[in-house]
Amino acid sequence: MNFVFEDKDALRNFTSCPDINTSGQLIYGISPLLTAVSVYCSLNGVNNELNYYSVNDNFNGEYVIPSSVNHSPYDWTGYGKTDKCFFNYLNEKYLNDLRNNVAYLMLDQSLEGYQTPWLWSYLHEKCIEFNISPDRLIYVTGNMICDETYDLWSIENKITKRMKVIPYAHFELDMGMTAHGRSKGEKSNPLPSFQEHIDYKTKNEEKIKSFACLNKRIRPHRVWFYNYLYHSGLLNKGLVSMNEFPKHLYNWEGKMIYDNELDEITKNLPLQVYNKPNDELDDSFYINRFNDEICLDTFVTVISEAHCGDGDQTMFLSEKTFKLIACRHPFMFLGNKDSLKMMRKIGYKTFDGFIDEGYDSLPTHERLEYLIESIRKVDNIENKIEWFKSMEDIIEHNYNTLISKLFAPPEAYNELKRYCIKTTKKLL
Repeated sequence: MNFVFEDKDALRNFTSCPDINTSGQLIYGISPLLTAVSVYCSLNGVNNELNYYSVNDNFNGEYVIPSSVNHSPYDWTGYGKTDKCFFNYLNEKYLNDLRNNVAYLMLDQSLEGYQTPWLWSYLHEKCIEFNISPDRLIYVTGNMICDETYDLWSIENKITKRMKVIPYAHFELDMGMTAHGRSKGEKSNPLPSFQEHIDYKTKNEEKIKSFACLNKRIRPHRVWFYNYLYHSGLLNKGLVSMNEFPKHLYNWEGKMIYDNELDEITKNLPLQVYNKPNDELDDSFYINRFNDEICLDTFVTVISEAHCGDGDQTMFLSEKTFKLIACRHPFMFLGNKDSLKMMRKIGYKTFDGFIDEGYDSLPTHERLEYLIESIRKVDNIENKIEWFKSMEDIIEHNYNTLISKLFAPPEAYNELKRYCIKTTKKLL
C-alpha cells in the first residue's frame, strides 16, 4: 500500500494547520491504524507492505493520504467554521489527485468513539463543495458501529456514492503489546496468571471484594451508575472509585437526578481505592496503568467505558476493556448497548452462564438497573473461588486472543486494502 505525507519523517499531513484541540493535542497527527500496521510488520518481519512517499517525490501511482483526527468531530471537521474545514488544509496536489480519483484521504479517529448526528451530512456536503467524490474519503473510527449507522443514514438519504467507513478498536493493540511485554520482557513485574489469581484469592479470601468499578473522569453515565450503586447497597461490596462531581441537574437519557438526591449521594465523595486519588497525574499515566492489584483483590470488574447512552449512537471499546483481558479478569460492561455482542464478534468470549449478561441489549437505564442486579447475583455466590475457577477456559481464551492480534494485520487494515482493490481494481 502506498502512503504519501507532507512530512514523511514525522508521518504527518495537514502540516499547515497549527490548531490544537481542547486536550492540547494537534488536531491532525499520525494515523493510529497506520502505526498498528507498522508494528505488525515489524513484529512479524513483513517487508514491502507499507510504501511511504513524500508529497514532493516524483510518484505518480494511486495512494492514500493518512492522518489522525484527534478528539471529537467538533474539533477536527471545521463544523460551524466555514474557513476551517479539513479540506482547506490540503495542498493543491492532494486536492487535484483526490478530484482525479488517484488518491484517498484517510481520516483516522480510532483513538476516540465520538459520533455526532450531523457528521455524515457534513462530510458529504464538503465533498460536494470541494468537488471530491465521497468514495475517495475513508473514515476510520473507534465507533465500532459506525458502518451500521452510516449505512442506515445513506439508505435514508438515498446516497449512492458513499464514503468508506471502517470501525477499529485500536486500544486492543496497545494493551496487547503492553501485556505481551510484561509477560515476556518484564519478569520482575508480570501480569497475574490465572493460577496466581486462584492462589492469591484463596490465601486472602476474606478481603476479596465482589467487584471493581473504577471511575476517573466525570461523565453523566458514571454519575447515574454511581447513583444506582449507592441506592443498591452494593458500594461496600466492591472497590469503587468516584471523584467529586458538580451538583447540577443530571438530565440524561430521559431521566433526571435532582438537587436533594445529589446532596445525598455525594456526601461521602470522593471514593478512593486503597486511599489513593486517581487524578493527581496526567491522563497518559492512568491510560497506560494496568490495575492488576485491583483485579487480584476482586472477582469481577464492571468496565466503566467512556460512552454508554443509546443517544450517543456509538460503541467504543477503550483501553479499559483490553486491560481487564490482559489481567485475566472476568468483566461486565457499563458501556454501550451490545458491547458484549461486539466483543464476541471480534473474537472474544463473554461470561454468559457465569454472569447474568441479560443487560447487554436493553435500553440505557434498563441496562444500568439490570447491571446492578447482575452484580448482586455475583455478590450472592457462596463459593466465589470455585466460581472463578470455572471460568478459566474463557479467561485464557480471551488473553490468548488479545496476544494473537499482535501477529496478524488489523482487520481494519484488511478492510482498507479490500476497499482500495475494489475501487481501483488493483492493489495500491
